[in-house]
Amino acid sequence: MPRPEEKEVVEAMKAAKTGEEVLASWAKQRPGYKPGGKGDPSLDFWVKNRPDMLHTFAHNQLTGLLDRGILDPKTRYLLLVGLYMMNGHYDGVLPQACNAKAAGATEEELMEVAFCVCYSVGKAKLQETGACLDTVFNNPTFKEIQPLKKED
Repeated sequence: MPRPEEKEVVEAMKAAKTGEEVLASWAKQRPGYKPGGKGDPSLDFWVKNRPDMLHTFAHNQLTGLLDRGILDPKTRYLLLVGLYMMNGHYDGVLPQACNAKAAGATEEELMEVAFCVCYSVGKAKLQETGACLDTVFNNPTFKEIQPLKKED
């Protein structure tokens, strides 16, 4: 069951059929947002050509997230911002950040999400590169390599 503050949003999402209606229903999550205002132009192709793709790969899942009401909106949107950043889907960060702001998130909280993304990526790379170098340093071929002799 949707949270009370998202009931109208879920109703609009469930009623949306056309691509334009889908995008308009998404915009209801963030008062003051103007659809088509450089929010996610990458979806315009699907709006015009195959709105069923919007339903299949985005709209149905998003509607379910809101309709279940398990996560509070602010937590959910901050999480989505981080996930979009992790996936390099930067076009999607603006709409989700707007959703987070509408749900009460501050710029400081959004920057903390970015910090968490950097931490998780950085730590993962630290672990990967450490394991890589450990394998290299323990490889018999690497151990056999000698320094080049310098000519006098």
